[in-house]
Amino acid sequence: MQAVNYKLNNFFKVSWFFLVSMPLAAMVASGTLKEHVLLAYNSSHHEAAALITDRNLGFTQSGVLVRNNIVITAAHGMQLLLNAKYPMKDLGAYVLITPKQLTVTLSTSPNHEITHNVEYVLLDSRYIRFESGDQHKFDIAILKLSEPVQDITPINIEEELVLDPDVPMLVITWGNADIPSQKLKRGFYLYEWSLFFPNVDEDALANFRTVMLSSIFFDPANELPKEKPGINESESKQRRYFALKSWMNDKRPYGLALPGTSGAPVFVETKILGIKRIHFFGLVMGYATLGEEMVLISKNNEDFAKDPSNAYNKYQTIITTPFRLNMQPRANTSEQKHFAIDKRYLKMIDGLSSGAIS
Repeated sequence: MQAVNYKLNNFFKVSWFFLVSMPLAAMVASGTLKEHVLLAYNSSHHEAAALITDRNLGFTQSGVLVRNNIVITAAHGMQLLLNAKYPMKDLGAYVLITPKQLTVTLSTSPNHEITHNVEYVLLDSRYIRFESGDQHKFDIAILKLSEPVQDITPINIEEELVLDPDVPMLVITWGNADIPSQKLKRGFYLYEWSLFFPNVDEDALANFRTVMLSSIFFDPANELPKEKPGINESESKQRRYFALKSWMNDKRPYGLALPGTSGAPVFVETKILGIKRIHFFGLVMGYATLGEEMVLISKNNEDFAKDPSNAYNKYQTIITTPFRLNMQPRANTSEQKHFAIDKRYLKMIDGLSSGAIS
């Protein structure tokens, strides 16, 4: 079966269908299944990682608890609720949906899960009304639970973050395309990331909303290639080199953003004056191939089903984030990038949580 080619902008329009419909033979990763489960449950923020299930429409995705009654996730899954013609209220800047059988599951341990019903889903109207090439910048949905969650601490969304370019990103996901009969919370690391600035649109600052691209497939090795790729080498060779370099420093488990991982929280680790901290940074939106053309492998692709390693050096995770790149003069260097929160999302979260948006 031949691969299907899509231009970059068209990828985002079809990303949800792709993520739902493409089954994977196995989780391509440097660690075992057990290692990925342990990685998730050993994280200080794992309890806030959520499994979102629509029992009426039959889909699942991931999310994260940010208030005791608010979960955020990727908007492209919640857009299916609009297609289902559920009760909806257009509030101008926002669209409020009343779902039918949407639930959120959280766990404190592999054998202890709690499930809550979702009362409302709030979408940024910019996600719905913008062209497909721009939508992913606003691919964040806010879910209000019917009752507050007890005994689980929501993650903190900070006002500003400063990131080094080589900091690994930890994803905690409930994605289960490779084991559809099980619900497993798992973690994996992404190595080496770059910024992607989408199309210019009527909101000038929105052009600097960050979409992260991270190499997730590369051949593990005990040493780097003898020669560092030059600037004229292919993108995949350059990205593989730096991903491998990061991975060799600690060899933590890395893996694929499986279908169902949409909306999974992405955390970054900083170290200041010897003190390590974990920060929430964004949500997994999808994944695609490296390069100018996005090549989406067919769900019937026999080569991929027989040997998932065929995907090595080809794929990257796409992360959408409520942060904008700080564009103040001298705010960023080649060594560090400064990100500021888009307060519109904090307003949406707090408004829905308090009942001010209803």
